[in-house]
Amino acid sequence: MNYSEAIKKLKANEIEKIYLLYGEETYLVEEFIKVIKEKVVGKGFEDLNFFIIEGKEFTLEKLIDACETLPFMAERKLVLVNDLEIFQGKKKSISEEEEKRLVAYIANIPETTSLVFNGSTSIDSRKKVVKEIQKQGIVLHCERLNAKELKHWVQKSIRKYDKTMDLKEIEYFIENIDYLGKTAAQSLLDVENEIKKIVAFMGERSTVTLSDLESIFTSSFQNDIFKLLDAIEKKRMGEAIKRFNAMIHKGEPIVKIAATLGNQVRNLLKTKLLLEEGYSSKMIAGKIGIHPFVATKCANQCKGFTIERLEGLLSQFLQVDLAIKSGKMKDHIALELFIIEMCK
Repeated sequence: MNYSEAIKKLKANEIEKIYLLYGEETYLVEEFIKVIKEKVVGKGFEDLNFFIIEGKEFTLEKLIDACETLPFMAERKLVLVNDLEIFQGKKKSISEEEEKRLVAYIANIPETTSLVFNGSTSIDSRKKVVKEIQKQGIVLHCERLNAKELKHWVQKSIRKYDKTMDLKEIEYFIENIDYLGKTAAQSLLDVENEIKKIVAFMGERSTVTLSDLESIFTSSFQNDIFKLLDAIEKKRMGEAIKRFNAMIHKGEPIVKIAATLGNQVRNLLKTKLLLEEGYSSKMIAGKIGIHPFVATKCANQCKGFTIERLEGLLSQFLQVDLAIKSGKMKDHIALELFIIEMCK
């Protein structure tokens, strides 16, 4: 069963006793939990019919106690278990014996309870506990959307704000965000934030035009830099040079491109060092003074570089910058040679 089918069943009040949610698209996981909570718990009964157990605090006794307690003035109650490590390979947050007891209990969850395990980005489908959940309920993979699904999702999302966007505009919008593709850094939460920007830009008008999107994405210079760095990280020299020249063709000053590229290499190096110290991307944003979205992209992008590589690139950039400012090299040639060097 895919995500849209599972949501349709929920909205039709076809609710299973047990779910295991996992996948890299956490926006969909959160949306599923929101919908099932609305259907099972209802407003005003959260304290009585909604229980949350965090993985680090999980015991089978806590789970059984939550599941066996009868709902108050309702047919069902919802029990949510977050980040329980038993679904991922060898990681253990409970003992072998307790895991066996959990597998046995899953078959006996009361009809008055809906139990949701909020897993992580991946699970080990060979594990007995996963197989038992699949047998008794639904294991739902909340994966990234493909191009067709994303178009439908964007169209549906813009309608929530009483706005409309035709297919041509939707395609232009998708081309200017970074969601599709194996190395894409954005999530649906990021895409929703981009939609909110459009809604704010439009004001009272209801139809999104191409000219609206062109005005909004004129400020996509940072995105162009990220795409250039993506090509560099993959050592795609031809693509990198093409992206560099496309930015110049757009009218971006070479000095601005050089300064931003150098600054981005610095941010990648700082991010890489802080990640190795255990900082999250949100903490890094505050630490080095960049937008949280940029910090998330830096955290994803710096995975393709070693600290030594980033230090070397920064040193090379300073030499190029000096050559340009001293007049030893023409700016276009100097920066193009630097990009070629970065791709080696």
